[in-house]
Amino acid sequence: MTGWEQFADGLAHHLAQLPTGAVVKIIESDESADVPRYAQFLQTDSKLIAEVVGDEWLAPELAAGAAGSRLLADAGWQQPDEDHSGNWWHDSTWPIDSAGYRRLASMVVTGLRDAFQIADPSTLHYEAWNGNAGNRKLDLPELGLPSQS
Repeated sequence: MTGWEQFADGLAHHLAQLPTGAVVKIIESDESADVPRYAQFLQTDSKLIAEVVGDEWLAPELAAGAAGSRLLADAGWQQPDEDHSGNWWHDSTWPIDSAGYRRLASMVVTGLRDAFQIADPSTLHYEAWNGNAGNRKLDLPELGLPSQS
């Protein structure tokens, strides 16, 4: 397993490689939570849509709260709304340059590590597939996370 910096590097690398139709979910591996903390991505023909879970979905002890919400907003996440199922969100027009992918990966780390206080990426796993290719599984080894089928 890698630390947050290596995770961010791997995430930026894989986001830059996503095919149209790709869905990636990075999920806390907490089986006791009704809804775990997560980040998710959808690559369309024209943009990369990124979200981190909104507090309304989480148990109070897992929520970002007021302080975490300030961190999310300061990092560049947009306030949760109905169009994004109550999640924090950020849309990037595609194609994106490498600095944009690194910035988005940094936003995800700020969200998961700082706002939601996930101490270590070793508590995460990922799910990834291409909806335009019969939901074929995508392997993202540079994340340094286990894949959950």
